[in-house]
Amino acid sequence: MRRILPAVVITLCFALVRLAVAADAPDFELKDFKGKKHSLSDLLDNCNLLVIDFWQVGCKPCNELLPHLQDYADKYADDGVEVVIISRDTSLTQAQVEPFFKSHDYSFLVLLDPELETSKDYGVKSSPATFIITPEGQLILSHYAYKAGQEKEIEQKIKDFLAGKKVEGSELEE
Repeated sequence: MRRILPAVVITLCFALVRLAVAADAPDFELKDFKGKKHSLSDLLDNCNLLVIDFWQVGCKPCNELLPHLQDYADKYADDGVEVVIISRDTSLTQAQVEPFFKSHDYSFLVLLDPELETSKDYGVKSSPATFIITPEGQLILSHYAYKAGQEKEIEQKIKDFLAGKKVEGSELEE
């Protein structure tokens, strides 16, 4: 029994560590329009809360969500909230991405995921998909798709975190 107990404790500790890691946001390194590389860890070093939205240029729900994301970026900038867009556009439509953002005067950092590797790492199969990540790399929101009204739920998660409320990971229903 004395030999078994330490082995059980060690096994449980490793299981708990795996669970904690499973809730962590996958790291990535993607380029912006100018070819500069940005990693998740670099982004998290420069903000108090990171909102990432996986987006595509021809996606109507994606484009309906963008003004709300811009509102969050503007409203919570002084609180250290950063909004980053990850474009899922491949070589067929990637040339349209930069002109789209310039013509709409959005202030987001836009990163390019043309091979969809980061999308796969985050379980994104279609756009939009929104994630909120704490400075420690914890996912506190995973949201796939968008319908009008859901932006309020996304914003509430931001408000709760900034207010110091205990915020645990969750998925919003489609």
